[in-house]
Amino acid sequence: MKCSEFINKSKRYNQLPLYIISGSESFLKRRVLSEIKKNFFLNGGEEQGLIVFHGKEPGNKKSIESFDGLAIDDVNAGVSTCDIFGELGTSSMFGKYKLVVVENADKFLEVNQQKLLEFVETPFNSNCLVLNIGSLDRRKKIAKSLNGNLGIHIECHALYDRPAPWEGNRPEYESELTKWIVLQAREYEKVINQKTAFTLIEKAGNELAIIDKQLEVLSLYVGDRKQITEEDIWNVLGVGHREKIYHLLDAVGEKNFVSAIQIVNLMFNSGIENERKHVIFDEKVIAITMISALHKRMKELWKTLRVLAKGGGENEVLEKTSQKRIFVKKSIRQARNFVEEEMSDKWKSMLEADLLCKTSNLSPAIVIEQLTAKLCR
Repeated sequence: MKCSEFINKSKRYNQLPLYIISGSESFLKRRVLSEIKKNFFLNGGEEQGLIVFHGKEPGNKKSIESFDGLAIDDVNAGVSTCDIFGELGTSSMFGKYKLVVVENADKFLEVNQQKLLEFVETPFNSNCLVLNIGSLDRRKKIAKSLNGNLGIHIECHALYDRPAPWEGNRPEYESELTKWIVLQAREYEKVINQKTAFTLIEKAGNELAIIDKQLEVLSLYVGDRKQITEEDIWNVLGVGHREKIYHLLDAVGEKNFVSAIQIVNLMFNSGIENERKHVIFDEKVIAITMISALHKRMKELWKTLRVLAKGGGENEVLEKTSQKRIFVKKSIRQARNFVEEEMSDKWKSMLEADLLCKTSNLSPAIVIEQLTAKLCR
């Protein structure tokens, strides 16, 4: 069964003995587990009855990714068959039944197929087992038993971002991924059509977690309006991440605090590109990137100020700074918004902000907002 079908019909498959979730798309896996957990709690399950095992193949010292997207880096972490079946074989002391989750369970499934068949076929069994695996061999007996009565197999594979090869001459915007975006927008109580969803893919890429984050940003941007349009996507995502940095630097150079803070908030919400062109949302990384860029710009403006104070013009600014000729007029204009005496304090503020982002528990977004206010003052 495909992930989307299960989510739409999850109540029909409530409290089955066995759920096997396979595939490479971790975002969809987390979504499926979230749905199983929701039904667990709605049907009398308690937090103490939710038990998670982190599986790891013997000798595999690489970190694994849990359902919650966290790295499990304990080399000794492993699945104890006795512990798992011990939990499944006893009644829950908390709530009506137990939900036992085994992550990275490929090895566990391979060596315990017969025990799993006995478990799902045990009469009056009330506990549930969820296995997170990479792939399932449909020829195995356990796979054939997953008929929706004793258990279910949910596939979470990467979605096609173009029409599948067997779908003929469909428009390029009719794909599994655009259909998913249309459904995911409903989670934010918004409406988006497949053609607009294709525009979102072109701007944000095809990683589901990033697309979901951008849908959240777009839902905040459109406010009470239900429909997300292509114009909305261009307004929010049309400017590249590097261009947003340049716009921030220009807003600070003009001492335009309102514009600067709007760009800061947009960058924290929509993420920034790293050197590999991947969009990241780590607030600390975003903040440190902003501070580094602001440091370079303020350094150039300070040098420009000193040249102007000695009576220099465009040619002298080009000689004494790393400014390109095309930007020298703008640099001089922005430098004149500052005075020499205030630059050392602004320099100190940037150093303090950098230290706070790297060593304190303060929100990086708040640190940047405070720094922006000091630089634009």
